[in-house]
Amino acid sequence: MNQKLKTIKNVAENKTWVSFLSNNHPFSLLHWSVAGSNKDQKNVWLIQDEVTFEAKEFETIELAIAYIEENYQDITDVLG
Repeated sequence: MNQKLKTIKNVAENKTWVSFLSNNHPFSLLHWSVAGSNKDQKNVWLIQDEVTFEAKEFETIELAIAYIEENYQDITDVLG
């Protein structure tokens, strides 16, 4: 795992969210423990496109990091 991915994982685990840029496009990785207007309990990690607000759900942070590693090759900035 490269240094930027380690940083993304560490910040997300400590703050429950982190934003990053890939090809100048903003994304966030965040933990979602309460969902919806009825406050349904969830325990998932989301990768959210900050332009379209599209999100992908992952059961663990490790699965989310693996997805980032496979799909976002040019991570230039990590914002915590």
